[in-house]
Amino acid sequence: MMLIPIMVNTMTYYAVPKKMAEILMSRGKLIWQPFLRIVYKAGKKKNDVLMDALLPVICNDPIVAVLLSRKTSLIKLSEKKPFPHGETLRHRINGEELLEMVKSAYVKTQELINKSYATFHDEMQLDIDWQRYRAIFVPTKRLIQRKKPIFKYLMGKSETAPYVICLFLKNLIKDGFKMTNETRVKILECEDVFYPLVITDGLIFYEPAWKLSESLTYNWVIRSFDKAKYFYMSVLERK
Repeated sequence: MMLIPIMVNTMTYYAVPKKMAEILMSRGKLIWQPFLRIVYKAGKKKNDVLMDALLPVICNDPIVAVLLSRKTSLIKLSEKKPFPHGETLRHRINGEELLEMVKSAYVKTQELINKSYATFHDEMQLDIDWQRYRAIFVPTKRLIQRKKPIFKYLMGKSETAPYVICLFLKNLIKDGFKMTNETRVKILECEDVFYPLVITDGLIFYEPAWKLSESLTYNWVIRSFDKAKYFYMSVLERK
C-alpha cells in the first residue's frame, strides 16, 4: 500500500456525548481520548474514519487500531468542547502511521488465516461477544439485531472458530477501510478529534458519544493488554 504524505491538521473537534450521558459521567472519570479524523482516497473510493491515536501505540498492535476505529458519520462532532471538565490525553501517532497499522493488520489477519487452528488459537484470543459488537462496519442491520451471536448465525455452528473471526477482521479492513496491503491511499484531510471516554473505578469503559452501554472493544483491549490496563489505572489515580 502506498501512502501519499499526510496533510497538516487544521482543525480540532470534539465528539459530542449523547443525551443522558451526564448520568453516565457521574459514575466514573471523563477523559478526552485523542482520535484522528482521517479523510482519504483508497484507490478510487473516498473514506472518512475516526481512529484512536493513543491505544494502538500503547498496545503496539495493528488490530487494536482497526477495532478502535469508528465511521465518522456515526459520531456528532463539534468545534466546541461539550463539557469543560475531563482530562485530555495527548496524541501519539499521525494519520499516515495509523493507516500503515491498518495495512499491517490486513497482512497479519491473512497470515493467521493461513495457520492451523491450534497455532491461531494460541496467538490470538479475541473473546468479544461479536453479536453485541457495534463497531463501524458490521455487515447489515439485520445481523446486528439478531439475538444469536453473529458468527453462529453465519456459520451454523455452536462455537466460532478463531479463523472465522480473523476472516471477519480481514473483510472489515477490505470493505470498511476500502483497503488491502496493496491499495494506493491518498490522505485528503487529517484533523485532531477528542473522543469522550468514561472510566469507572472498576476499569470499565464507556463511549458516550456512541452509546451508553459498556464499550466491548475498549474493555477487551484493557483486559488483553497489561500496558493499557496500567496506563489507565494511572489515569484514574490522577483525581
